[in-house]
Amino acid sequence: MIMKEFNINLDSLYSAFKNVKENHGCAGADGVTIEQFEGNLDINLRIMHNEITEQTYFHLPLLKILVDKGNGEARALCIPTVRDRVVQTAVLQLIEPVLEKEFEECSFGYRKGRSVKLAVYKIKEYYEQGYQWVVDADIDAFFDSVDHTLLLAKLKKYVSDPYIQKLIELWLKAEIWDGKSLIAPQKGIPQGSPISPILANLFLDELDEAFLKKGYKIVRYADDFIILCKKPDEAMNARQLSKQTLEKLHLQVDEEQITSFEQGFKFLGVVFVRSMIMVPFDRPKKERKILFYPDSLNIDDYLIKKRRTGNHG
Repeated sequence: MIMKEFNINLDSLYSAFKNVKENHGCAGADGVTIEQFEGNLDINLRIMHNEITEQTYFHLPLLKILVDKGNGEARALCIPTVRDRVVQTAVLQLIEPVLEKEFEECSFGYRKGRSVKLAVYKIKEYYEQGYQWVVDADIDAFFDSVDHTLLLAKLKKYVSDPYIQKLIELWLKAEIWDGKSLIAPQKGIPQGSPISPILANLFLDELDEAFLKKGYKIVRYADDFIILCKKPDEAMNARQLSKQTLEKLHLQVDEEQITSFEQGFKFLGVVFVRSMIMVPFDRPKKERKILFYPDSLNIDDYLIKKRRTGNHG
């Protein structure tokens, strides 16, 4: 399905800001908080709408912060400014219905109406159908490794609007401010951007299709997936197909093993042993603790330098 050209109108920007506000989040590289942005909301959104209409909109650098994953490890997030989060969300709201129609039923992450719980139910269903063998795989540094050229080619199959294509390319290539210097990424999808989850699913849809075409049962949640088989030799073949498909996408497997329900395995934090499913006790969700938050970037100086070099995003 090819998407027709469309406009991001003022109403869609208001709707997008409402969504950004509900998701909370910190200020980006410009230091502007959601509350500060809302203080001049009408003016800010009208300026952005004019920039989009005239195709003069530009993105600002992402802010690299470190948050506690909850297991003693840190995760880097690259946060867009509130302004850029609003535009990304407006674009997301337009392309999501189109891309969702292309995604497979085996994909459970970052999708409305889908969850870890539903993924677990599907695994249980396959077990009861006799799928006892499992290829358990995790993609190595997936979000940091996505090839921009491959991703944009996939996007163009479904989104024909050249300006939307341009916006998404700008967001993928947005510079990252870490408090000391600006980094220009050559590949990867920035974790922390509203547009990133759907782009991740778009990129890995080819993986889902590769297994489904061969008749395998796959359950994928973001970059974690398992392939379920009835025989150990099928699992061996599935592992080979996994390697070949990921190489085609310029990705590598971090950890991969062939196991079974008899031996037991852990997936998405849930332990599966024979017919037993052991889910950890529900704990109240804690707000992610920020371990590192750099000083804001001097946006005026940044824009002056960009104009001088003629490299204004």
